[in-house]
Amino acid sequence: MYMKSNESGIVDSDSTHSIMPQAVINDVLKSAMLGIWNFTEGGEYGFRAMVSDECRQLFGLGKDDLMSPDELYRYWRDRIFPDDRRLVELALERLKTCRQAEVNYRWIHPTLGLRFVRCGGLGRKNAEGKWVFEGYHYDITDLLENYKQNTLVADTLAKTYSFLCYMDLEKDWYTAYWTEASNERSILPRSGKLSGTNVIVASKLCSEKEYDKVKSFSNTKTMMERLRDTPAISMICEGSVAKWIRITYVVIDRDAEGNACHLIGAIKDVSDLHEHELRLIHSLNESIEADRSRTMMFQNMIHEIRTPLNAMFGFSQLLCVPGVEVTDEQKQEYFNIINNSYSMLTKLIDDVLDIVNAEHGNFRIRKKDFLVNNMCRETVQLAKMRVQAGVRLYFTSEVPDDYCINSDEQRIEQVIINFLTNACKHTYEGEIHLHVSEKENPGHLTFSVTDTGTGVAPEMADDIFKRYKKANYNVNGTGMGLHICSIIAERLNGKVMLDKSYTGGARFLFII
Repeated sequence: MYMKSNESGIVDSDSTHSIMPQAVINDVLKSAMLGIWNFTEGGEYGFRAMVSDECRQLFGLGKDDLMSPDELYRYWRDRIFPDDRRLVELALERLKTCRQAEVNYRWIHPTLGLRFVRCGGLGRKNAEGKWVFEGYHYDITDLLENYKQNTLVADTLAKTYSFLCYMDLEKDWYTAYWTEASNERSILPRSGKLSGTNVIVASKLCSEKEYDKVKSFSNTKTMMERLRDTPAISMICEGSVAKWIRITYVVIDRDAEGNACHLIGAIKDVSDLHEHELRLIHSLNESIEADRSRTMMFQNMIHEIRTPLNAMFGFSQLLCVPGVEVTDEQKQEYFNIINNSYSMLTKLIDDVLDIVNAEHGNFRIRKKDFLVNNMCRETVQLAKMRVQAGVRLYFTSEVPDDYCINSDEQRIEQVIINFLTNACKHTYEGEIHLHVSEKENPGHLTFSVTDTGTGVAPEMADDIFKRYKKANYNVNGTGMGLHICSIIAERLNGKVMLDKSYTGGARFLFII
């Protein structure tokens, strides 16, 4: 029903009964800081303006700022932000259709600068046939700023939490707030009884193995006691939607006895954070294990150094003892032992230098053409001195003797020697077999060392090429050899691996 006003107030068109006195209307408008304006067609600038005191104040005009209706209209019009003038013109055109119009636009205040304004009103024609527009002017700058801040907070919460819940423990009632992007919106109704929701949350939000733990954690009967002396409790569990979630309950207020009355429950996807924490824990455990292995390596290294040194010293003394006759056969035997001990000591020092050079980026590769089978036969000869009694060491090849490759012969020989040396240490009977193949990995050359020894325990299989790792810590060795093999393979664009399918002992592969 269209309302019209007179001096005493607002009345409807069918009754003279006053609904709201004009004084009350003025008080309401003043308290709301809502300015009322009247634009009447005519005048120098197209319209003349009449405005309320509140509107003059919103325009930045004081009581002494006297303006004619023409000047007042121009004052308002000229301060519309240029980019928004077309928007305001369209709203005025709408008023000429005798329909209500409302528009938000920017307006330049004389002292406050750019402000956001909401204007709305109605259009009609007066007795002279001229257009009259009547409406309100409302500064919404603070409102928009608050809205912007609230939106920012809400968006941040939405990105941080997938679920927030207001919980009234006294009334046994909750109100849930799921974010629009949440995948768990169907888990709980928007509101309802608080008791029993722990079962719903546990069964629908968490993985099956976490059910009992989450149900117990979310039980409001025990939650009161757990929150008695703490402002919040929290737990991380595996989720059914997100991989890992954190469930948190925070106390809002307490009664006189210190019991929690109202809580905020929050669910957050912490998959990335938790995975990062697990990686850090794994890295820490690896560092601890590396320190332990390094200590054992140094202990083994001392033993490894003393053994060849004692042999070299002892047998060289035997060769020099006055009055003791040493046969040519004995001399050759002593010389072989001394030479073998020297080779062992040299290899140990080279291994340490290789580790240091690899860590500092000084590990060198020198490529040249060489015959593969000749290199393998020489390597087997070097390893024969370390084979235990009764064990057969032999070499076979699928490539012809004139087969030649361009690579680092010394480094490839170093890998094979390490493979063979480990096989010698762990093989007490049976055989050790070095084989070269083009067919096992087509397009690549594969060196394999297969033995009938003690093998590698399944729990060590994935770590055997890591630094200081040993298949058997009761067997002499520093734990550096296989790690150096992995470094060499990487530098030669190849790879070393343990054949996990082989069960007769151990089988190591070098593929280039």
